[in-house]
Amino acid sequence: MRHPSIAFAAVAVLGAAAAALPAIAGSETVPAIEAVNVGGGVYGEEHHWSPPQVAVPAGGAVALSNPTEVRHGVYWVGGPATPSCSPGVPVGSSETASGTKWSGTCTFSAPGVYTFYCTVHGPAMTGRVTVTAAATTGTPAPAPIPTQTASAPSPPTGGEAGGSAGGGPPATALRLAPASRGRGVSGSLSVSSAAAGARLEVDLLARAGSRLVRIGRLVRTHVHAGRLSFTVVLDAHAARSLAVRRRLAVTVVVLVRPPQGAVLRLSRRLLLRA
Repeated sequence: MRHPSIAFAAVAVLGAAAAALPAIAGSETVPAIEAVNVGGGVYGEEHHWSPPQVAVPAGGAVALSNPTEVRHGVYWVGGPATPSCSPGVPVGSSETASGTKWSGTCTFSAPGVYTFYCTVHGPAMTGRVTVTAAATTGTPAPAPIPTQTASAPSPPTGGEAGGSAGGGPPATALRLAPASRGRGVSGSLSVSSAAAGARLEVDLLARAGSRLVRIGRLVRTHVHAGRLSFTVVLDAHAARSLAVRRRLAVTVVVLVRPPQGAVLRLSRRLLLRA
């Protein structure tokens, strides 16, 4: 006959093991990315995803949220497949796919690097999710997306570059014209035939204290090959600041995202005068 003390000890051990199971399951947390707004003043707020990148195994999920009163949304611009997101996450390609005080999850089935913008604030608010082939010990480092970078390229001689097919960059020969009475920045760009159908994003950035904030933005979702002209107008805060200070240092950042291949980033700095 089993001794009562032995039976009691066995029950106690089983009870402790059962109590430990929920704690172990609860330790498997889902990585979370949330929208954050900082700053303010004459140039408005600065927005970013925090953290800007996470890593999960294939089949894993990431919790996305916007706990703020500022409208944000999710626009997937790169990755091997389209993630499956719950209804709580506003997903799309325009500012209408946005909202305040939302939360949800996105699940990733295929390994690779997934990049997303905020549907309202564009590439200035970029996030990345790196999905590995299988679960591994520890957190793998997210792999950067290859990007071609050129700063203030010199205009080509003997005609415009980038107009023919081939393995060259998707766009070249960024030229900026003096702004008319400081209302904005006008310029032009040569888009190669290989980049026809690319998404064009032009951001105007100005320094507010120790950081750069966006003071103007232009987006064209489908551009044609050849010479492309654009004009980006200053926002109301920047226009008033320019009127008071009579001059404003601006960084112009151009992103060309072709249907296939690497993203091209061109930048130029100039001084606007009232």
